[in-house]
Amino acid sequence: MYKLVKSLFFVATIVVLVFTGKIAKATDFENWTFVGGKTKIMNMEFSFHSANFFNGESNYFLNHTQLSLDFPSKGSIYFGIGYKQEYVEFPGRIDWRREYRPMLHLFYEKNWGYINFRDRHRLEFRFMDGELINRYRNQVQLAFTKFRGITPYFSTEFSFYFNKLDYTRQRTILGAEIPIKSINLNLFVGHQINEDLPEVWNNKIMMGTGLSYSF
Repeated sequence: MYKLVKSLFFVATIVVLVFTGKIAKATDFENWTFVGGKTKIMNMEFSFHSANFFNGESNYFLNHTQLSLDFPSKGSIYFGIGYKQEYVEFPGRIDWRREYRPMLHLFYEKNWGYINFRDRHRLEFRFMDGELINRYRNQVQLAFTKFRGITPYFSTEFSFYFNKLDYTRQRTILGAEIPIKSINLNLFVGHQINEDLPEVWNNKIMMGTGLSYSF
């Protein structure tokens, strides 16, 4: 079973690298950086991070800050609440678009040996430019937890707008988390396809790093 899982992770790595290598010239490239922390408050888990996004020309164009409060249970299902505030620069727009986003989360998590499966459901209430846009996001993640020094993972997520009843984005990420004392280092590469305009789909390649401090 473990040999099969390691083989699947290896194949997934090759597929992502080959796929991104073939389409990189025809797509956008972005670098994402995350810095944050997490702690326990009684029976709750509080986490936060700040993220900065850079395009292929190393131009800074997006920042968001996110807060989450989760309520783990002894079972496989638990829920949480969150809030994200985002600022985005668009070409041709004078000011940065501001977005205020309360969120509700529902998690299903299960372990089979060294395999961790997580299914996250997220409902977002996006307030921007005087408009409310409701979006549903579903992320499925598989992590291989056998090794003490590294945890490789694979995740895929789709987004769905309730306002238009429309599927608008698919994001796939291959990465690894590396614990260093109280710090968790996250390294990943990903691909995203999204509908920026009606019937106009664009590809995007992402490489990213994340640092999270446990206190």
